[in-house]
Amino acid sequence: MQTKRTDTLFSLLLALWCIASLLPAVGAALAGTGAPHDAVRTPQSPAKGGPERDAAVPPTQPPKQAPEREDRGFDVVLLMDSSGSMRKNDPHNYRKDAARLFISLLGEEDRVGIVSFGDTAKTLITLSQNTKENRGRLFSAVNAISSREFSTHIHDAVKKGYEELSSSKRKNRILLLLSDGKLTLGAKEKDEAARAELAALLPGLAKAQVKLYSVAFTDQSDAQLLENMAKATGGFFRFAKADRDVHVMFVSLFEKVKSPDSLPLEGEEFTVDKEVKEAVLLITRKPGTATILFDPFRKKNTPLHYAKNIQWFEAKTFDMITVKTPAPGRWKVKLSSSEGNRIFIATDLSLKSSFNRAFVVQGETVHLDAWLEKENSIITDRDFLEKVAFLAEATGPARGNPKIGLADAGAPPGGTYIGTLTAGAEGEYEVRIIAEGKTFKREKLVAFKASAPPVASPAERKREPDLSLKKKREPVEGASWEPVLVKFGLINVSLAAVISLGYLIGRFGRRRAKAETKAGKGQKR
Repeated sequence: MQTKRTDTLFSLLLALWCIASLLPAVGAALAGTGAPHDAVRTPQSPAKGGPERDAAVPPTQPPKQAPEREDRGFDVVLLMDSSGSMRKNDPHNYRKDAARLFISLLGEEDRVGIVSFGDTAKTLITLSQNTKENRGRLFSAVNAISSREFSTHIHDAVKKGYEELSSSKRKNRILLLLSDGKLTLGAKEKDEAARAELAALLPGLAKAQVKLYSVAFTDQSDAQLLENMAKATGGFFRFAKADRDVHVMFVSLFEKVKSPDSLPLEGEEFTVDKEVKEAVLLITRKPGTATILFDPFRKKNTPLHYAKNIQWFEAKTFDMITVKTPAPGRWKVKLSSSEGNRIFIATDLSLKSSFNRAFVVQGETVHLDAWLEKENSIITDRDFLEKVAFLAEATGPARGNPKIGLADAGAPPGGTYIGTLTAGAEGEYEVRIIAEGKTFKREKLVAFKASAPPVASPAERKREPDLSLKKKREPVEGASWEPVLVKFGLINVSLAAVISLGYLIGRFGRRRAKAETKAGKGQKR
């Protein structure tokens, strides 16, 4: 009897030891269902289910070299509304001036195509290199945009533009859409079918990394549709309240697309330093006024009489003044409007920022960063940077223009300055990032829109009352249950084997004890 108990106890201890040895494997298997404690989420891999991480999370070391020359070029297709409502909403064809301005601002490394849409979408000119030789053809295509169509086939325009860009192998591809109307085809069924087709197109654009930038023209346009289209493709949206504002919107889109270097305009004056090779002034003008430009020597330049190194294009609502090798010093320009004035420059001393967000959520804190580059290499010279002030100034729906100090990020090799801004109210924001030294000033203007957080529908709330709990339960992106199930199966098999082994050992022990007992009784007899 004592032997039977000893064998049974041994079997039980053996089973417990096997189970204890398997506990680490069980823990490792179960740990695979969640994020490992030491997992690090980078800005390029945002947490699944959360808002997209700001692409402008301050880098500790911005790229020392600018992208290769071939990567800087953009392929842009302008989608221009030619519906009959344009005769009323744009009687002076300001959108054509704005389109010509946009083309003029693009570089010779860029290509431009133009599509006119109304009852149908028509390609007026295929993607063409934006050279001086082609500029006349591009402008002629812009001039061919009419205002005679009856309906507004926005979906056809997007489809036609996408087809035009599909042959391009470039990384940077843009559709720029302007419309003063709604997607209307004359019948409810046709409208619904067109909207469904458009909704099906947008994911394809996003997947192909084709961004759609849109301008809603006047209150008659379907601004919400155009904004949603831009948001779905990672593009940008602007709203022009009046026809005279269209060129300002196009300039804003150009800044978003190309992120040009610029000089800050302080009142009516700006400072040109010796690093500036060319300056392009975009000056908004009120009716009946004329722009006057004074160089550092107070020499007067007008649209009728200007220096040999100046080119002057006078449109109905703005002037575009190009100054080759401008003289260093303090310049002055007589303004009739304080809105929409810009001074873009070509220079080897550039102010850079990685901030490129177009939409944020109300209440979100966005990260700003800035650094200076000389001939495409980041400046890290501490003696030089100590004499440079970095700051930002935000303009938004709230009152006031808060100034944001940009502090040295501190990480080697240095040269990066960072700060934060909270979008406390819904609406459009413009942020002027400024670097100012003793002999130069640089400005970078970035714009974005803050929208209210999406509200879940009653049906969605009913299906999932606690969305935060759902997020906690989600496995890490890329995690699979397959290895977990395999481990779990192996554990079960192992446990079954241990239990079976213990049972057999115990049974063998009982039989042995029984045999010994019988043998003992036989000897006594």
